Amino acid sequence: MKPFRLFTGIILSVAAASCSVNYDNIYDTEGTVPELMLDEAVFKRVKDSKVSSEIQSKRLEEFKDSGTVLAQDIQFESRNDEGDVNSFGSAGLMKADTNKEIYEFYNGIHIEAPERGVVIDGDSLRWNGKTEQLSGEKEKSVTIKKDGVTLSGSGFSASAVSESFSFASNVGGVYVDKKEEESDGAKDEAAQE
Repeated sequence: MKPFRLFTGIILSVAAASCSVNYDNIYDTEGTVPELMLDEAVFKRVKDSKVSSEIQSKRLEEFKDSGTVLAQDIQFESRNDEGDVNSFGSAGLMKADTNKEIYEFYNGIHIEAPERGVVIDGDSLRWNGKTEQLSGEKEKSVTIKKDGVTLSGSGFSASAVSESFSFASNVGGVYVDKKEEESDGAKDEAAQE
């Protein structure tokens, strides 16, 4: 299977446009008060007079001193130069360290890039904006769908630089041969006639 680029644009645009909310074990803010709190927030990033990305969140909190941003129930999208949506997704929670360019996504993560034919699902992903690495936790499963192949595994790691990905353990998958599937469909139609 050929390696593919994993949504550098989406992750970077989400990360650049995001703020967020503190929940459970995601971030310990004891004694820290957010500088900015927003409910039902919508942020749009504009480039060359066109919206290049958008993020919506049920609640956003920004902690200025630590550079931490937390978001609850986020939806995001990235657009190409023509302004068409080229990737989109959602997550239950996002934690961003804007100083270090580390962005963590949790709870029901779903990312789609229709132009690339790729879908990623998981419960914990981390994007490092400096190294352009996307990774999952060792014990958490991530699923990738592309070109008739569905792979799931733990210890997910991907590089936007080398356009490659890997799993450390518990890997399994399904390959659907589209030519065979099309040929079976034609046989079924002929049999019905």
